[in-house]
Parts: sequence; C-alpha cells; structure tokens
Amino acid sequence: MRPKPIKPEQRLEVSLMGRERDLIIERTVIDPELEERLRAAPALGSRIVVQLTLDEVDDLAGHVAAEANHCTESRVRRALEAVYDRLAEIEARFTNEEAAPGAAIEGGQPFTAKQGQYLAFIYYYTKIHGTPPAEADFQQFFRVTPPVVHQMIKTLQAHGFIDRERGKARSIKLRLTRAQLPDLE
Repeated sequence: MRPKPIKPEQRLEVSLMGRERDLIIERTVIDPELEERLRAAPALGSRIVVQLTLDEVDDLAGHVAAEANHCTESRVRRALEAVYDRLAEIEARFTNEEAAPGAAIEGGQPFTAKQGQYLAFIYYYTKIHGTPPAEADFQQFFRVTPPVVHQMIKTLQAHGFIDRERGKARSIKLRLTRAQLPDLE
C-alpha cells in the first residue's frame, strides 16, 4: 500500500490515552512547544487528541523510540513501544515528501528522497568500510539526533528496504541494488 500524499503543513489527528501522554511528557525530551500542545490537547473520554504534522509525528516517534530503547522498566518500555507502533503506523499511511525519481522496489513501493539518502549512505558506507554503519555514523553524516536516526532505521526496516538484527550492532543489510538507489548528496 502506497502512503497517501499530504501537504507538509497538514495536521493529522493523533489519539493517545491520558497516561500515554503523561509518559511521553515525563520520559522523553520533546520540543517545549510540542509538549505544551500535548498538555493542552482536548480529552475525548479517556483519550486525548492532538493535531500533529507528519514531521511532528516523525519527531515524536523518534523520541519515544529512543526512550523505549533505553528504558530498563519493562512495563514502561512496553507502553512506549505501543505508542511508537501507533505513531509508525501513521507515518506509514502518509507521506509529505515526493518520491525520489525512479525510486521503487518490488511491488512499486517508492521511498522518499530523505529515505533514499539514508539508503545510499548505507550502500556507500558498507562498500567503503566493509561493515554497515552504526547509528552514530548516521548522526555524524546527516547531523541529526539519535532519535531521528533510530526512527529512520525502523521506518526503512518496516518498509522492507533493509534487514537488521535487533540488539546487534552494525547489522543493517540493504535489500536494494545500487541501481535502485539515488546518488548520495
């Protein structure tokens, strides 16, 4: 299923349980403006509904994933992972980027321009170093935060562009050929 294109500024309804919102606010380091919007979101029964752009959903998902990965309390980790899964599903259903020219794999699933750059980085890094990149390598190259990198890796895996072994460092395996990738910019 192809993601539905939306405008970058278009807002989507994100529904959270009140305790999930509180967990996000207490445990993650999110932008103060986003935190205030979460606090002010109207309640619909036991749920709150906040309007977020796709970029805000992506950012929030990255912070939630990072906290879940570092959380030692299994109950809290499971709750954060459930929130992340719902945010990732929203991200999979929509796109606010145009597909990179000619960027498709079997079944015609295109990747976005940003995803294409990450995929090209994986290809070239692995070719040069003989081992796949670590998340820190992505952070340094793209000048982004750890949650952003982690979210992108999970997204690439969810779309079938890469394989990786959970909990094993440098285990990313590209599922695309060089011909299917854009040039690294």
